[in-house]
Formats: sequence, structure tokens, C-alpha cells
Amino acid sequence: MILRGIAGAVTLFLGRELSFLFSAAMAALLGIRILPLLPAAWPGWTDLAFLIVLAILAAVLTLINKETSYYVCGFIVGGFAACEYFAPGVQTVPFFPFIIGAALGTVILGVLGEWAMIIVSCAIGVYLLYGVLPFYGTAKILASAGIFIVGTLVQVTIFQSQKHVAK
Repeated sequence: MILRGIAGAVTLFLGRELSFLFSAAMAALLGIRILPLLPAAWPGWTDLAFLIVLAILAAVLTLINKETSYYVCGFIVGGFAACEYFAPGVQTVPFFPFIIGAALGTVILGVLGEWAMIIVSCAIGVYLLYGVLPFYGTAKILASAGIFIVGTLVQVTIFQSQKHVAK
């Protein structure tokens, strides 16, 4: 729960800045859903090794090229979001929703770039923080909306200040 809260906060406020970390975290979360599909005869340490390799692979693919990073992030986030929507909390990956979500995520983040990355990373950050919030009902939804707006404003402010410094 604590790790989910920390990952949610970092993603909410620095998702665009740390896109490699965002991709790695999303790949690890997706990997957790894939773990039950691995052979049970493998030693226990292979689960952790699988998650680490998956996260490093996603981070490296994101670091290769900035434009490519949006496509990689979009693929991972779109697939994860579709899995969470169609099978929330289940420890498997529904194949067709994953493929459709990954394709949509790739197109959306690949075409819209920076701005889509800000919105998507804030949305995923709020999703991760939602379970940590101590509120219930409408208060939890309103707090989530407020957190989303604050995270978006922080990321847009950082993005705009970087654009002005670059000029």
C-alpha cells in the first residue's frame, strides 16, 4: 500500500519528467498480472527477476529516444488501463482488451506527445493513489479530482518553465 502511494505520487507529479521510471513502474505493474502465467516449477526468485527485467526493458526502451518513449509508454499504459478496466484486480491479462488498449495508448501518446503524457501520467497517478486516500464515497472522488488537477498544474508548470529556459 505504501509503495503504491509513493508510485502514485511520483507518477502524479513527475510522470512526464521521469517517463522512463513511469514506463518501468507500469511494466512492473503489468508484470505482476503476468506472474501467475509463469511456470510454477520455477524457483521463487524468478518472479522478482522477471519483474526487474521487464521494468528495466521498459525503461531502456523509453530512454533510447524521446519520441519513441511516447509510443512505448502508450503501449504499456494503454494495455494496463484496458486490463484494469475489463478485469479489475484479477491476476491475469485479458488478451484482446490488452491489445486494443495498447494500440489505442500507442496512438494517443504517440500522436499527442507531451500533453497526453501529462494527462495520462496524472490519471494513472490518481488511480494508484485512489486506494490510499482515507476518504469514502463522494469525498474520495472529489479528493481524487482535486489531486488530478493539482498534479496536472504541477506538470504543466514544469513543462512550461522548461520550454522558456530552452529558448
